[in-house]
Amino acid sequence: MLRAPDSEGGYELAAGFTEGAIARRLRTARRTDPLPRAIGMHRRQINHVIDATAGLGRDAMVLAQLGCAVTAIERVPALCFLLQVAAKECDAAIKVLCAEAEPWLREHNVAAGRPEVVYLDPMFAAIGKAQVKKEMQACRALAGAPTDAHALLTAAREVAQDRVVVKRHPRHEPLASDVSFEVKSDRVRFDVYLPA
Repeated sequence: MLRAPDSEGGYELAAGFTEGAIARRLRTARRTDPLPRAIGMHRRQINHVIDATAGLGRDAMVLAQLGCAVTAIERVPALCFLLQVAAKECDAAIKVLCAEAEPWLREHNVAAGRPEVVYLDPMFAAIGKAQVKKEMQACRALAGAPTDAHALLTAAREVAQDRVVVKRHPRHEPLASDVSFEVKSDRVRFDVYLPA
């Protein structure tokens, strides 16, 4: 757990999966939920997913819970450490790597071992005046300058065998115009890019 001060006396940042909202989400996860459906899990078994922007690993953990082997890439060492500890405590099928996702994907663009799916969850830009949750504020403070999401999408599309899935705010434009289809939920949209 990370602790940091703020004007209201401090906050904590953790990546555990055994209690709270994430534990409930894992207990109730189904292959027909929006994220697994965008990944393609409602139709067939997906064996390997790369989550190239893992953060606290909650989406990665859902996919692992539903039977995927997940490689979770996180560029911020502190977040990567939290996720490594949480995944180990749960004995989850998640391999956690601390790396910059775009060069890592380009270096691993080989036929053997390519994932079926690459999943991207770029941090949303702020919309409106409402404050985001303190947890997201902490992640943004740790992350510093945002990753070039367009370059990351290009690298992901060169690696994924089956599809790339990008999580977007419903009011944001797609990262690229050639979205094959989208899967919507109450708060987010998943843009799916199939091979040309």
